[in-house]
Amino acid sequence: MITFGSGMSAAATATGAAREAATQALATLHRQTPKLAIVFASAGYADVAEAARAVRSVVGDAQIVGGTSGACVFAGDRVASRGVSVVLLAGDSLDVESRTAQLGSPMFVETVPAAEKVARAADRAAERGLDHFACLVFAPGLSGDGEALVAAVRKGAGARAQLAGALTGDDMTFDRARVFFGDELRDDCVVITGLFTTTPIGIAARHGRAAVGPVRTVTRADGIHLCELDGRAALEVWVEDARRAGATPPLDKKDLAIYLANHFGLGVAHEREQATNDRRELVARAPFSIRADGAIELSASIPDGTHVRVLHASRADLLRASSEAATSAVERAGGRVSGALVLACTGRLMALGDAFAEEPSGIRRALGAPIGGACVFGEIARNVRDTDAFFNTTAVVVAFAA
Repeated sequence: MITFGSGMSAAATATGAAREAATQALATLHRQTPKLAIVFASAGYADVAEAARAVRSVVGDAQIVGGTSGACVFAGDRVASRGVSVVLLAGDSLDVESRTAQLGSPMFVETVPAAEKVARAADRAAERGLDHFACLVFAPGLSGDGEALVAAVRKGAGARAQLAGALTGDDMTFDRARVFFGDELRDDCVVITGLFTTTPIGIAARHGRAAVGPVRTVTRADGIHLCELDGRAALEVWVEDARRAGATPPLDKKDLAIYLANHFGLGVAHEREQATNDRRELVARAPFSIRADGAIELSASIPDGTHVRVLHASRADLLRASSEAATSAVERAGGRVSGALVLACTGRLMALGDAFAEEPSGIRRALGAPIGGACVFGEIARNVRDTDAFFNTTAVVVAFAA
């Protein structure tokens, strides 16, 4: 089994919060030595760069990964807009290997060799009976095309690797998202951590938003910038469909991007779903910003010819979806779990408002086990047979078998 521990602190400094959260998490490991620490810290702390070292002072030689949070951290039923969360993993049925890849090309080609090294470590672990392989992937938010990132990791890690992870956040300033690797907080790399286990890791993702707009076709896109839908300016069409669905969008373009991201995102139907009339949730995309020419910057590219629809959800829909993700993750982990890492889009925090605390609480109840995690700017989740791997406005649950 994998032993799971989590802790969270909203202490006045990142150093103090990290030590307190790590101490809480360590106390639940029953004297086992942690092998991995997943740390999220609020970017607004003046000493946020010291958080990993503070965790290290408590947990010893464990590998440390994670990053800055997207305006919220949580553990159990406790939620803080400013704080540090720590998840610890231990146990003889777990081994860990972490690598970094320098941020460089728009297609993240530098990530492929790093993922290949993790895959080779997975092969060696399988010879010792650790047959299951998952990659945790963390990259600074707004660092590029999320679809390209997961494609590069999948190419290097191979088809048998599950994926989970996030584009890290920065308390909504959109300019200082970073990742933890070892004792450092960095803005120049992707972190890939291989988890090699004797039991399945249960990964599930849900957002709960339903299509409320007509089917539109992407007629012009420029990388991660969406320019035209149905031959018209994309922003004009998106706002038009949102208004018809009950939206009252603000006029300021910065506020408009945030409003659409939180309440009226875009759902993408990929080719297989279009061909088979698949009724599963559409893959959600959210805008980060709007260019002066009206092009919409997304967290991931959408190719020309793709069918899309505006999405919306009630608070009840959002909360139901995250609980369903937890239930699915438990099933995929074998039916009983020791705990789960939860990565929830910051857009869910904004959409739920004061009710957001009900989300981690509902996930914990559905799991029947402790949780820890943070809000983030983009979510990664892929099981072996999944087509899609990168999402927005989504809750990802990564459950570890007991």
